[in-house]
Amino acid sequence: MTDGLRPPIVSLLGHVDHGKTTLLDRIAGSIRAQREAGGITQHIGALMVPFATVQALSHGIVSTEGFQIPGLLFIDTPGHRSFETMRRRGGALADLAVLVVDIKEGFKPQTRESVQILRHEKTPFVVALTKIDLVPGWRKPSGPVALADQISRSGPEYVRALDERIYSVAEQLDQVGFSADRYDRVSDFARNVGLVPVSAKTGVGVAELLALLVGLSQRFLKTELKISTGGGEATILERSDQKGIGPVGNVIVYRGRLKVGDEVIANGRREPFATRIRGIYRPAPPKRGAAGKTIRLESLTEVEAAAGVYISAPGIEDAMPGGLLKVVRDAADRETVILALQSESHPVADLAESGVAIAADTLGGLEALAFECRTEKIPIHEAEVGPIAQTTVVKEADVEDVSHRAVLAFQVPVSDEALDAAKLADVRIFRGDVMYRILEEYLAWRTERLSALDAQRRVDTVHPAKLQILPGFIFRASKPAIVGVKVLSGTLRPGVRLMNRKGEEVGLLKSLQKEGDSVQSAEEGTELAASIDGAVVHRTIEEGDTLYVQFNEGAARALRAANLTATEKAVLDEVVRIRRQSSPFWGQ
Repeated sequence: MTDGLRPPIVSLLGHVDHGKTTLLDRIAGSIRAQREAGGITQHIGALMVPFATVQALSHGIVSTEGFQIPGLLFIDTPGHRSFETMRRRGGALADLAVLVVDIKEGFKPQTRESVQILRHEKTPFVVALTKIDLVPGWRKPSGPVALADQISRSGPEYVRALDERIYSVAEQLDQVGFSADRYDRVSDFARNVGLVPVSAKTGVGVAELLALLVGLSQRFLKTELKISTGGGEATILERSDQKGIGPVGNVIVYRGRLKVGDEVIANGRREPFATRIRGIYRPAPPKRGAAGKTIRLESLTEVEAAAGVYISAPGIEDAMPGGLLKVVRDAADRETVILALQSESHPVADLAESGVAIAADTLGGLEALAFECRTEKIPIHEAEVGPIAQTTVVKEADVEDVSHRAVLAFQVPVSDEALDAAKLADVRIFRGDVMYRILEEYLAWRTERLSALDAQRRVDTVHPAKLQILPGFIFRASKPAIVGVKVLSGTLRPGVRLMNRKGEEVGLLKSLQKEGDSVQSAEEGTELAASIDGAVVHRTIEEGDTLYVQFNEGAARALRAANLTATEKAVLDEVVRIRRQSSPFWGQ
């Protein structure tokens, strides 16, 4: 071991119910079991795995010779914030990530979302293939055993079944742009993702996973992990109240060190603010034989990255979850830091005149939601951190495009006033704790709403249609003329004016009847009776005549940009050609 390196910060992410919490619990249990070897250091919102614990767990299983990393700090994402909501200056809070995948289920929607986040943040990751104890042929181990030995001792049937599932996950990763293989078959981790089979239930594979993370950190992250001699920087996970202390910020220190008395700048809900650290706290190690679940806090004079602690400071209750906290060296530095945090205070710089409103519980969550909206080409009109208020709904009700009159709320409550206002203003609120589901629900609603609007627009707007007067079906010659017709193209509706092949108006289509009943529309191929006011059989119309729905030049230009069917476009072109016989530039 050598000094000068901090522990890498590791995040677990993946689909719901794929075993993130169980795996983290197994790692925590392993630390408790190895308390004498590594000592146990409690952290807020994080789990520290000392290198001595990795050594003890790996003894006789995998070599850790030559490793210099002091340990691993796992962000407790299952119990706190998801990966994408925790930020540091320059990207995601995590140095490394573990993508947890149920080996029997493979990729799920949240798995794909997690991979997109990892790609966006350029975060190195390994895959923990969990629940290998549920693959047919598994033999329960009698004690600590190397992963390779456990696989082979379970027999050839198990090996085949396991390999099939490993190759399946590797193929799914390949489909999203990552080459992958079982970790012990990977020769170049810079080009390939390592897949580590794990049984969190029995602990098989946990030592290999931890050793791989330490090894990758040592090989690829030594520069990033060098301990900074400058002022500390931290990410604010959330705010809380601690008995006997008062309001505190739960933070992960990811660079440098924080000391009691340091002046710091923190992202607030409205703008960055300055304060001074009054106290630093973390849970004290449990005493042997101590009963109960009461957690004692110990006071620290300083803390060094990487660590999770409580920070007590005036005004800390106004800090923004997901925001940043940075030590100020002097008065000149204060303005520089404030400006830097101001530039990072709002992730949505380009707001659209017509777009959805988005909200999240943290700054990082808002940034992630905004990124996903941009990916799906969803314009954003309003973006806020915190609960949905009535004012947000009122603003959305005024946007021009009705398919944008929606609020996407990620992990935030919605006030009763906002819900009431949404009902009155026809604004839809989509809320939930899974980002991709919110987006899916909105996109489905938008598609449905646009389809309904298009259908209504077709009813309200003159659309191209072509019909023929059927020979032998003259029921009345005039006032109005009633004739049998066949719709040749488009959809025919009452209320439109009709013209002949010369471009001459022949009358107003007053009504349509089929088998004695009035109808409001007739599709292509339909034969029915038409009442044409102003038309006179054998004077303005004849049996066998082809007629067209008539529209003016402005309507013709608008229809060029409309969502017409192929047959409607063909009829529009015919009408334009007829009109241009007398006016060469008609409809341009």
